[in-house]
Amino acid sequence: MVQITGKYKLAENKNFLEFLLAVGMPEDKAKEGNKIAGTLDVKIDGKKISLANDTPPYVTNLVLDEEVDEKLGEDQFKSTATLSGNVITVTSKTKEGELAATRTYTFSDSELGTTITAYRDGKTVSASRIYKRV
Repeated sequence: MVQITGKYKLAENKNFLEFLLAVGMPEDKAKEGNKIAGTLDVKIDGKKISLANDTPPYVTNLVLDEEVDEKLGEDQFKSTATLSGNVITVTSKTKEGELAATRTYTFSDSELGTTITAYRDGKTVSASRIYKRV
């Protein structure tokens, strides 16, 4: 089985700037966010998952198979994480219960691939980020 816990350095963005713009981030902040190449520290302790970014500093705490409150940017969501083999999937819903976003974290021995998909105003936009294990 692939080791999930570890530190990962962002190596590549695919469609991330377009994603940030599509979800309503101002252009100057989106361009700045697209340039960030920080490190993601992933920890799993039983059912608890921690995803800690160092740039900008931000920690997401999830519990497998349980809905938790999660703040993403300025918005509040109800998020549920599942684990299947080497893949963590996070599904986020609005407070009204509508699907807002999914994030898929796919781990290998050498990297972490993430796919972020947002559902907004009847449109779907996705981006990918590739991290190298450090």
